[in-house]
Amino acid sequence: MDQTIDSGLTQRMATDGFCLIPGALDPQLIDRLRALAERKLDSEKRDHFERYAHHGSLIPIHVEDDPHADVLTSPALDDAFRRLGFTDPRWISGYVISKPPGSPGLWWHQDWWAWDHELSFADRPAQVFCMLYLQHTDRENGALRVVPGSHRGHHELNDILPEPHTVDIENQPQDSVSHLPVPGELTIEANPGDLVIGDVRVLHATHPNTSGARRTAVDLLFTPDFRDLPEEFRAHYVRQFCLPKAGWWREPGHPLRTAPVSRMLPTYDGPDHPPVTYRRRPRRP
Repeated sequence: MDQTIDSGLTQRMATDGFCLIPGALDPQLIDRLRALAERKLDSEKRDHFERYAHHGSLIPIHVEDDPHADVLTSPALDDAFRRLGFTDPRWISGYVISKPPGSPGLWWHQDWWAWDHELSFADRPAQVFCMLYLQHTDRENGALRVVPGSHRGHHELNDILPEPHTVDIENQPQDSVSHLPVPGELTIEANPGDLVIGDVRVLHATHPNTSGARRTAVDLLFTPDFRDLPEEFRAHYVRQFCLPKAGWWREPGHPLRTAPVSRMLPTYDGPDHPPVTYRRRPRRP
């Protein structure tokens, strides 16, 4: 086994479905991320915030958005992924998520999207989220809520929650089962520069932001072991809308081919595959 793997972190991921790595990001990089988040928030139209009231915002990030490339190649992420035993981490999408004061909590959900595929029930996650916190975050200003272990088997909420990211769940009141406390749930408090890395299959939500200030984080999604994924998933991931147009790696002179960030972007030259069946609602294995 690679001696740089942290058995405590890997066990936490395997058992609970998430882990927190405190103080990972350099303060200067945090400042640059804050500036990027502010630019994104200031340029977004009002209807975006109305549409994503429970998230606060869900504004895409692209490779060319400074300092995103520096974040993807930062020692902080390299070290975190190495300690977790990720063999071939590749970035697939990212968002600025900023909850304004007085905004509601985000509903309980899982972010996996291919529940009809056997990959959904593998021990290792096919996809993880990485929350980069830009300020102190607690239950008062919209901290993350998680149900430890809910990535490993069928949870009773799977049978009653509306499908995630739909109008149906958006319309659920704050006193509905989509928002109520769940036995065993944890609140993850975080400080600027902390990383929270989680299996997208783990049930998670957020507290409302009852504070008087906006709470902002950057959410990045990765495949931890890209080269080991089935071909149909590799073909799918290179087409994600936050990424450069698929095939950039075959274009002579494309600037990304020699850029350090290229090692963090998925590429695929295999045969075409039909789209992976899209299913957001979890099913029993």
